[in-house]
Amino acid sequence: MTTSRKTLFGVLRRIVFWSVAMILLISGVSFAVVSFVSLRLQHEENMTLIARTTAYATEAAVMFEDRETTTEILQEIVGREPLCSITIRTASGSEFAQAHSKNCQDSSTSHIAAFMAALSFIDDTASVNIESSGQSRPDDQRKLSQQYLGVVELRGDGSVFVGFIYRVLIVFAVCLCLAVLASRMSARFMEQRFAAELSALAGMARAARLEGNFSRRLPAFEIAEFNSLGQDFNALFGEIQARNAELSLRQSQLETVNQSLSRMAMCDMLTSLANRACFSEQLEKAISKARSANTRVGVLYIDNDHFKDINDNYGHAAGDALLVNVGRRLSGSVRESDLAARLGGDEFAILLTSVGGEDDLHHVANKILAAMARKLRLGEQEVDIELSVSIGMALFPDQADDGESLLRAADHAMYRAKRLGRARACMYDPTVDATLEET
Repeated sequence: MTTSRKTLFGVLRRIVFWSVAMILLISGVSFAVVSFVSLRLQHEENMTLIARTTAYATEAAVMFEDRETTTEILQEIVGREPLCSITIRTASGSEFAQAHSKNCQDSSTSHIAAFMAALSFIDDTASVNIESSGQSRPDDQRKLSQQYLGVVELRGDGSVFVGFIYRVLIVFAVCLCLAVLASRMSARFMEQRFAAELSALAGMARAARLEGNFSRRLPAFEIAEFNSLGQDFNALFGEIQARNAELSLRQSQLETVNQSLSRMAMCDMLTSLANRACFSEQLEKAISKARSANTRVGVLYIDNDHFKDINDNYGHAAGDALLVNVGRRLSGSVRESDLAARLGGDEFAILLTSVGGEDDLHHVANKILAAMARKLRLGEQEVDIELSVSIGMALFPDQADDGESLLRAADHAMYRAKRLGRARACMYDPTVDATLEET
């Protein structure tokens, strides 16, 4: 069962979102608290100022116990100020006059203000003494005397705080939307920035794993950690590429050595023709193919005449030069599909594939004899040497049914050519060559 793993970009998006959300929440709460405290202090001062103004405006009416005038003044103040009610009580504590705001009756703002006041968030009431001297002081500084006429009691309608709450909620909602948008943009920016560099790292590793390509190099990255990792990748790939190049060079050298050894194993070092092992291998392949295709294969067995005399008279260097020249002339007398080989000493052989009959073998033998008719010039001795070869010919499957027998038959035919006077070619004849072999 495979477990789903979290992606780096997913984690980064969550980190950015919650970081922005927490910063916004803390900032919003702090701003709301500071604003609320400032608003509360300002509201309390405003309520106290309204109470003092009311006390000063109703002082004369209260002194002369004019309730009607007092009520009119209170109604006027309630109408222009954010108040729910104003109550004036006499010095004895009885209610003298009262005014209520129509907007505050059965209003949700009054309930919110009352709820907040109950939680001690705000003090939406105020009271000021009415004194006959025209001066008024707050209730907590009141001094009982003969000039004391009564007290003004105010109760606000809470619209200030309700409006503040609405504004806070609106601002919070807007800020939350902006935070979500900003966090998404920041996360997308970080994702694009990281993705480009991580994709380069992943692409380089993938190319090395799947294609074995260690030639790619990463550019410099803006992020220090990724740049350090990329430089380590470059250094590692550089070392691997250098080692691969060294291994490739060694492998190439080994292949060259192997090819050279193969050529040495299948090639005559003096004449650069095929050696006996290579000739035997190619002969077996040619016979197997001819047997399947029902065709013929011809072999010419060639031996140099009087080679020992040349070695004795002119030295081994002259003999080697003769063998090289004979090999070159043999190669020039056959087709590219045929094979000329040195079997050893002064003996050579030619493999003819896809021949029609004995006439084809005689044709090639005559070309070889014609090529040997030209004298060989020895530069050091400044003498011309007469070249002469004896050729024996055999044909598969007419005279033999395998490679070894075919080569032996051509060898027998070559010895018959020597007995007949050398410098000639003879086709294998089982009756004649068998008699010569017995003698």
